[in-house]
Amino acid sequence: MEEVMELKDVLEKVEGKLIAAGKMYGAMNFAVWLVIMLFYYVLMGLFDLSWKFGLVYWPLAFIVAMVFTGRIWRMFKRLGRVTGEELGLSSGGGVLVGLSWMVGMIVGWVIVPRMGLGVTDEASVAMGFLTFIGISVLGMWLVFARYGGMEREMIPAFLLPLTGVPAAMKMVDGSLLWASFLVALGFSATVLWYLYSAFRAIER
Repeated sequence: MEEVMELKDVLEKVEGKLIAAGKMYGAMNFAVWLVIMLFYYVLMGLFDLSWKFGLVYWPLAFIVAMVFTGRIWRMFKRLGRVTGEELGLSSGGGVLVGLSWMVGMIVGWVIVPRMGLGVTDEASVAMGFLTFIGISVLGMWLVFARYGGMEREMIPAFLLPLTGVPAAMKMVDGSLLWASFLVALGFSATVLWYLYSAFRAIER
C-alpha cells in the first residue's frame, strides 16, 4: 500500500511539471509577440520610419516568432513523449486556429477601418487593430477550449483589446499608440497569469 501511495505521489508530481511546462509554453507564445511589437515601436521612434517599414518588419517578425515557438513546441512534445502523454491540437484544431487569425485580419484590418466609425482615420485604424487582436485571440481561445482544454490565462489577451474598442473610437489624438499599449497590457497580463499557473502546478 505504501508503494502504491509513493507511485501516486510521483505521478502527480510528473503531471504537475508537465502542466507547468505547458503553461510556460503558453507564456512564451505571448511573450515573443510582446517583444516583437514593442521592438517595432522602439525602432519607429528612433528612426522615424514610414509605414512601409511595417510591410517588411511584420512578415520577418512572423517567421522569427514561428521558428522560436516551433522550437519550444518540439521541446514540449518531447517532454510529453517521455511521460507518455500525447500533446497538442489535432490537425483540424490547427486549421481552426489559422482560420481565426484570418477572420481577425479581414474584420480588423479591412472591414472596421472602412466603416469609418472613429472620430479620425487613426481612431478607425486603432479600432481595427484592437478588433483584429481581440477576434483572433478569442477564436484561438475557443479552439483550445474545444480541443485542448480551457486556457483561462488567455482571457486578458482578447478581453482588454475588445473592451478598448469603444474608447479608441472617441480618441482624437494618439489612439493607435494607446491601442498598442492596451494590447501590450493584455499580453503582459496573460504572460503573468501563465507563469503564476505554472508555479501553482509545480507546487501540486
